[in-house]
Amino acid sequence: MEARSGRHRSRRRTGRASLGATVVLALAALTACPSGAKDLGDILLDKGVITPDELRQAREDEKQQQAAGESRLDALRAQLPKWLEMLTPFGDIRLRDEGFYQEDKSARNRFRVRARIGLTATVSDEISGTVRLATGNSNDPISTNQTLDSTFTDKPISLNWAYLTLKPGKTFNIEPGWVTVTAGKFGLNNWRPSELVWDDDVSPEGATETLNLIERREGFLRGVRVNAFQWIVNEVSSGADPWIPGGQVVGEAAFDGTASWTLAFADYYYSHINEVARNFLEPSSPNFNSQLANSNDVVKNTSGKITGYRYGFNVLNANTELDFPDPVGLGIPAGAFGDVAYNSQASTRNAGCYLGAGIGNAGKDWYRNTLKNRGDWGLSYTYAWIEKDAVPSIFSFSDINEYSTLPAKAGASRPTQKGGTNLIAHIVRVDYVVLPSLQLTAKAYIENVLDRSISNAPLTQNPTLLRTQLDAMLKF
Repeated sequence: MEARSGRHRSRRRTGRASLGATVVLALAALTACPSGAKDLGDILLDKGVITPDELRQAREDEKQQQAAGESRLDALRAQLPKWLEMLTPFGDIRLRDEGFYQEDKSARNRFRVRARIGLTATVSDEISGTVRLATGNSNDPISTNQTLDSTFTDKPISLNWAYLTLKPGKTFNIEPGWVTVTAGKFGLNNWRPSELVWDDDVSPEGATETLNLIERREGFLRGVRVNAFQWIVNEVSSGADPWIPGGQVVGEAAFDGTASWTLAFADYYYSHINEVARNFLEPSSPNFNSQLANSNDVVKNTSGKITGYRYGFNVLNANTELDFPDPVGLGIPAGAFGDVAYNSQASTRNAGCYLGAGIGNAGKDWYRNTLKNRGDWGLSYTYAWIEKDAVPSIFSFSDINEYSTLPAKAGASRPTQKGGTNLIAHIVRVDYVVLPSLQLTAKAYIENVLDRSISNAPLTQNPTLLRTQLDAMLKF
């Protein structure tokens, strides 16, 4: 009986030892729990499954494994060139199926891709450089899309960004983050809730400076910053260069955690812009650019050649966005935005606006819906109303300037205009993140010419254009 009892106790010790080994492996895979919360080891100890010595040994083994892993990473880092630590790659790939449907026109469908890849070299906290390559027609400043056509031929890639960013700090005895200077060819760095004035794909050339005057985490006023622009549109050897001086003031506020509000005012002056019309919009010019979609009013001489725009451009731009994290208590954010432009140098047909609202996990920036997590979604609607000379159409929203691409059906001859002004549009979009970093988007554009009597093509009627886009975008 004594021997049998001893054998029984021996089996229990063996079983407990095996269980202890299993627990050691389980504990080694656990991450640290928040202070005050019990981890798996504490729970097993409370239930008497393991002993304090076994728990202590498991935690010691876990620390040793973590230390060994960190040591291997340190050894690997030591073997890599130091300059690799400065580099940060980024990019995205977007696939798009796009359809055009209009009365008395043959429907059109096309498949497009957009690929962009870049690299930022952060030399220090004060200086960095960025370059990015992108697909698309290099003569089109408002699109990096590439249509898949031409019998499987290769597609062009261009230098899309190349700029330096200076954030002076202790070297210049300046508080870090107070001023930022960007120079070269870069992405838009002004604040905007729509593409009324600037298409998102525009990459200005020149310089932008940003002053962060106020930056707070609490209180009503959260931030105030000023942007200054000096953007070079063209270099003319025998005359004044067309360029865009401008500025913007951006304010951010919060209402006791119930809402956030952004308000901005900008002024963009297009200096010597007639040089652009003469050189790039006139078909007989050696620099004629057929990719520039113009729906602004132009002046022609007695020979029928374009000599400039009818009006100059000084665009006063006011925009705002109001966001609510949970307006109806269902855990669903919502918001509204508005963007208004007024060209002070045109005497008529000189205003435009984008007005919209959205709901979903985007939480902000509704017309772009830059979602991140799997299962996130967004739904937004935008109303666009842009008069003929409100903004320069060669730089405005590209997705509402494809009016002239549909061939007429037999017996019908209705040319329609091309350009992002003199239009009314209703835009509906739905976004969903199906996998991490993979966002699906469906968009519908319902468009009409605003005033057919001044369209850049003769319009006997004003047929509605329905444009659809189905996107899949992977970010990395």
